[in-house]
Formats: sequence, structure tokens, C-alpha cells
Amino acid sequence: MHSGNLGSNLVGCPPVIVDLVLRPQAAVGAVKILAAQAVPLIDAIIRLGQDIVLLGGEGGWDYVTVDPGAKRIYIPRSEDIQVVDEVSGKIVADITGMKGLHGVAVAPEFGRGFATGNDPDAEIYLLDLKAMKVTGKLTPAGAKGSDSLAYDPKSKRAFINTAASNNAQVVDAASGQMVGTVTFPGRPEAAVPDGKGNMFVNIVDKDQVVEYDAKTFAIKNTWSSAPCIRGYGIAMDTAHRRLFLACQPSPTSGVFVVMNADTGKVVASMPIGIGSDGAAFDPATGDAFATCRDSGDGKNGATYVFHEDSPDKYSKIAEVKTIYGARTVALDSKTHHIFSIATEQNEPVAPTEKNPTGRPRPVPSSFMVVEIGR
Repeated sequence: MHSGNLGSNLVGCPPVIVDLVLRPQAAVGAVKILAAQAVPLIDAIIRLGQDIVLLGGEGGWDYVTVDPGAKRIYIPRSEDIQVVDEVSGKIVADITGMKGLHGVAVAPEFGRGFATGNDPDAEIYLLDLKAMKVTGKLTPAGAKGSDSLAYDPKSKRAFINTAASNNAQVVDAASGQMVGTVTFPGRPEAAVPDGKGNMFVNIVDKDQVVEYDAKTFAIKNTWSSAPCIRGYGIAMDTAHRRLFLACQPSPTSGVFVVMNADTGKVVASMPIGIGSDGAAFDPATGDAFATCRDSGDGKNGATYVFHEDSPDKYSKIAEVKTIYGARTVALDSKTHHIFSIATEQNEPVAPTEKNPTGRPRPVPSSFMVVEIGR
């Protein structure tokens, strides 16, 4: 099936390269399990969704979300959300009745979820997490390009980035009602809360990071993210006040940048693969993750794992080759595993001026969930 490499340069340890050789296992529920042989540092488990094409049709995908408490993985597929049991790999629900989906956020304490959609203008779908169904829809006036989103447990609000209108729509999680709008200097990508009532968001077309107040919506800071050009994924070490930015400076390169959230100073910068759209940080292990669509060979994706040796020093401990296109990420903070999504099969495409690397065309019937963990 697949093989990949793990690279390690842990402090005091020589570099180690390990091949991942995957072997098929028995089917579990609707999903066939493929498990990696035991390897140092990282194991990779790939779950092949045999029935996903039937549940999601020819729909695309963008973000993946994990609810660690409920052990649920939420995967929007254009017009429906596939809900997968994290332990068994079984598809337990298919939430329908939506259009133009991109992402899901969950507020477990209210049993409510939020999904970003477009029909064709921005829509915010409200979800009942127990019944696994749509319970309402918000259509913010003038909002366009409903894309990424984040839930802030401190303010009990969901922040929906409407990228094409350069703002975010704010929804109260308890009532499911709109409570305001945040206006940005440019196009917002991913956002992350700091646990103290503030939100940080990448402004992808300005190469900036914006900090704003989750209650008043006032912009508190705007910083250049350079050398992070075109920042997409964002994560945070809230204890040490460090932001992790997954960036796409060119069609053939990537960079993972660490920023001091209090000063805006970039304290570290590490090369990664092409087309990263996801960043995650596990405070329990001190590991930071960047998921990249292309490892650089045009055939595989890659997930880069860095360890926070100190708030301003980072060591690359692994480079895990995955299926091509696995670019977004979700962390289970209880198991310390991360999840990404893509297709096992991709059709070759000839390079063009707009697609200089000849980015392959995914085959939806081979859609997968990729799980990586120690």
C-alpha cells in the first residue's frame, strides 16, 4: 500500500529514518483498517472509507474536526457531514441538508455544533450533536465565503470566518443567535482562541496575524507574519503564548513559523512541505504539527512534527509521509493523535501556468482519514 519516512533529530539523538510499511487488517464497520508496523516515535494508522463516496457523492472536503470527549470525527463533504467513530472507524451518521460546506466546530457543553456553508452566500448551519441533524441556519447579511471557524470556550462563542467579505460572524453557542461581526484588514483564514478571551487569526492576503477581543470584537494587535507568507493553519501554546503558523510562501515551498503572541515577534521558522493548510499543538507532549498536501515529490503528502524544547527553540522529530493532499489537521487532546483527510488515488494533471506543479486531481471514491500518533 503506502510507505513513508520518519525523520528524527531529537536533542542528543542521531537522525533516524524509518520506513512505514502498512498492512491491511480486517474491516471494522463501514471502514477498512490499515495499521502500521511498530516504529520508533510515531505510528501511522490509515483508515480507508470504503463507503464514503456513497455517503458524500462526488463532494469535496476541506477541514476535519475531532470531538475528543465524544470520540467523533466530523468531515464536511460539500453537502453533508460524515461523522466517524474515532475508536471503531465506523461511520455513525451522515448529516445532510447543507450546501457549500467547509468546516465544523463543536461546543460540547451545549450539545451544539456549527458548520460553515455557502448557498451561494455565507451560511452558518446549527447542529444538534446528539441527534446528529441540522436544527437551524443563519444567513448573515452581506457575508460571503463562509470558510474556517473556531469555538472559544472562554467566551462561549463561535467565530465563523467569512473570507470573501473580510470579516467574521459571531454566534452565541448557548442560544445559537448571531451577536456581532468582526471586521478584518483582509481575508481571514484559520483562527485560534488563547483561553483568555482573545482570538488570533491569519490574514492570508496581507501576511498578517490579527488579535481581537472575543467579547468586544475590537482589534487589539495587527502584526506582520513574515517570513510566513500566505498563512493558513494556526495553533497556539496558550501556556507559553506562542502561535504556530502553517504558511504557503510559494507553489513549491512551505514554512512553519512560531510567533510570540504578546509581541508579534517571530521566534522560530522551519521549512516544511508544499500546501500546508493545518497546524496543531499538543500541550501535553509539547509537539507541534504541520500537515502538507505535497511532500515535494508530487506523489505523497507529509506531516511534520516539531518538539517545543523551549518556547523559542524547536526540534524536528518526525516527517511522516502520508497520502497526497492530506493538508488540514485536527488534534485529539486526550489520545494525542492527529487526523487528516485526503484521497488515496489521484489522477495526474499536466502542469499549467496556474498549476505549475501539476497538482493531481483527487478521486473521491478513495477518500481516507489518516491518523498519526505515538
